[in-house]
Order: sequence, then C-alpha cells, then structure tokens
Amino acid sequence: MKITCGTDIIEIDRIKEDIEHIGKAFIDRIFTEKEIQYCESKKSQKYQHYAARFAAKEAVFKAISHQLEDKFSITWKDIEITNDKNGRPNVEIFGINKESIESMDISLSHCKEYAIANVTMIYKDDLKKSKIKFFDSHAHLDDEKFNDDREEIIESIHKEIDRFVSAGYSLEGSKAAVDLAKKYDFIYCTCGISPNDIPQNEEELWTMLDEIKELVKTSSKNVAIGEIGLDYYWNKENKDLQKKAFIEQIKLANELNLPIVIHTREAVMDTIEMLKKHEVKNKGVFHCCPLNRELVKEALKLGFYISFAGPITFKNSKNADEIINLVPNDKILIETDSPYLSPEPLRGKRNDPRNVKYTAQKIADVKQITLEEVADFTYNNACKIFGLKK
Repeated sequence: MKITCGTDIIEIDRIKEDIEHIGKAFIDRIFTEKEIQYCESKKSQKYQHYAARFAAKEAVFKAISHQLEDKFSITWKDIEITNDKNGRPNVEIFGINKESIESMDISLSHCKEYAIANVTMIYKDDLKKSKIKFFDSHAHLDDEKFNDDREEIIESIHKEIDRFVSAGYSLEGSKAAVDLAKKYDFIYCTCGISPNDIPQNEEELWTMLDEIKELVKTSSKNVAIGEIGLDYYWNKENKDLQKKAFIEQIKLANELNLPIVIHTREAVMDTIEMLKKHEVKNKGVFHCCPLNRELVKEALKLGFYISFAGPITFKNSKNADEIINLVPNDKILIETDSPYLSPEPLRGKRNDPRNVKYTAQKIADVKQITLEEVADFTYNNACKIFGLKK
C-alpha cells in the first residue's frame, strides 16, 4: 500500500483573468459541465470556486503523475471535482483503474486572494501496472476533421487505447482505413459501402463492390465487412438499391468468412427482416446501435453484438439505462464513431478513440460494476467477433 499527496495554491485573480480574457474556450477546456454549473451558481464568488477546482485538479495530477506512463494520458476534464449534499468535495478520475485506489481525501479552501487544494491518495497497486486496456470497435480517423493533426492524434491515442478499428464506409474511406491499419500495429480496419455512400445505379454498385472485394484481399488486418446496412433517415428514395447493396455485402462477408458491421437508421424492421432472410455466417455488430428495445432484442436473438457509443451518455437518452441492462455483458462492444458523437462531457467537440472511456464508464455505472470490468469484457468481445488474439 502506498500513499501519495498533492498540494496546489493558485491566485484567484489569475483564474478570473483567464476566464474574462479567454472566456468559454478556457472554461470548456478545464472544467466539466457539472463543475461549470456548480461554479456559475455561486454568482459573485464563482471565481473562488473555479480557482479551487483548478487547484484541486493540479493537486490530483501531482498525486498520481509519477505513477503514470505518460503524464498527458489524463486530461483536465478526466478529473472532476463535485460536492455531496453536505458540501463536501469529492474527486472522480476517469481513465484509470479506480479499484486500485484504497481511498482519496481532498480539502479545498480559499481566501480573498488564493485558493488551496490538498489531495491524499492511498492505493494498493502501482497505477502504471493497472492501466486499463480499451478497444474502440468503430472509429473514422481517415475523416477530414483529422487532416491537420492525424499523426499526432494517433500517437496520443495509442498511449491510452490498446486497439481500435478504423471503419470503412465508402470505397475511398475503405482504402484509407486499410492504409491506416497497414501503417499502425494497433489499428485494424473494415471495408464496405454504407447505405449513404452507395452509387446511383446498379452498374456502378457492382463495380464498387468488386473493388471492395479486391481491397479486402490485400489487407491482413481487415476484420469485417462494413459499415453496411440501411438508412432511411438520409435517403428514402433508393431503398431497393440500399437493400441490394446490403444483400451483396452479406454474401461477400460469407464468402470471405468475415462478420459484418451494421449501420441502421430509421430502418429497424427492414434491417431485421433482411438478416433473417439472409443468414450471416459469422454474425457481426450493430454499430452505434439505436436505443430501440425491439431492435436490440431481435439482434441478440440472431447472435449479433451490440456496440454502444457516445449517445448513451447524453442527458436526453431516456431509455439508455434500460437498453444497457438488456444486453448481456458478453454481447457488448464500445466505440466512439469518432470524430462524431462525442460523449458527455465533451459533446459538440471533435471525438476520438480516447473518449471511449466515457461510454465504458456509463455502462459501468448502469450495471453497477467497475470501469475495469467493462473494459475487460468489451475488449474480449471485440477480439472474439473480429477474430483477434487477446
């Protein structure tokens, strides 16, 4: 058992100046939504409370930084300072194995000029040894939103994420996914044509599918055909062509002995009906699965995995808890679908695989288990469906 401590003191005027001059950009980078709501509720004393939380985060960093492989593996917003009903401060740290921590104690105080924080941590094991392994089962790092810093982001991702799948969705997107998987050991790929990227006529579709087939054959790290499926939200005019593309790619998956990754939106019944008519030998994954009870029940009956993404953390996801509890642990995957669908507390910002921990934490909270348990079984499930060694 080890004990570590961290102490920090900050001038309140410094935080006030940063907030007044930099504004929302500074607040959103440092503080979580809960912290912002709490501090803003303090009206005339809000700067004291912002400063106290800033000092607390610094103190936590000092208490654990020497135990981390990379001091940048935990961000400002991974440390959240809240208060219980009696006003006592509490610390929540995301992205580390909290089971290894025996206890945490934090004290905050402030006077007219300064805010002070003290943190004491008692833990059982070295945090470095208990680093949690995450597997993001679906991301799009080829997206143009990463054009300016793709290599830097991937380097940072690898410090926190053990593996992730770069998912193809179009011919060009599939080629980019294959290239990423070839370049980085910890990245895998899928190839397929999504319902939103199929061409306007059948002749072009067959040509494109032939190219996808040849592309898959060139990659030893392609783990599935996808993302494929039906989407009536964006396009209701080409339902028949969407179905033909779906069927042909199911056939391709069966021919190549691969699972499929399914995209479905406002097409629940047709998607399930087609999966019943056209058996998928190696099953697959409902990516960013819609929070639809009947869809999930039918998907599970058919032997498919359910992949949860950022939307389960959204405050307006009224039935998220119900759906999470409906899916057995051995059928759950987690994903970011980055750069889209950033989870709370990062909603509206560019997403990336490092944020899969927030989705995992939501599942842990709902199922009343540890973050490490969720990371373990989702990692194992991803390896199983994608045919990878653990």
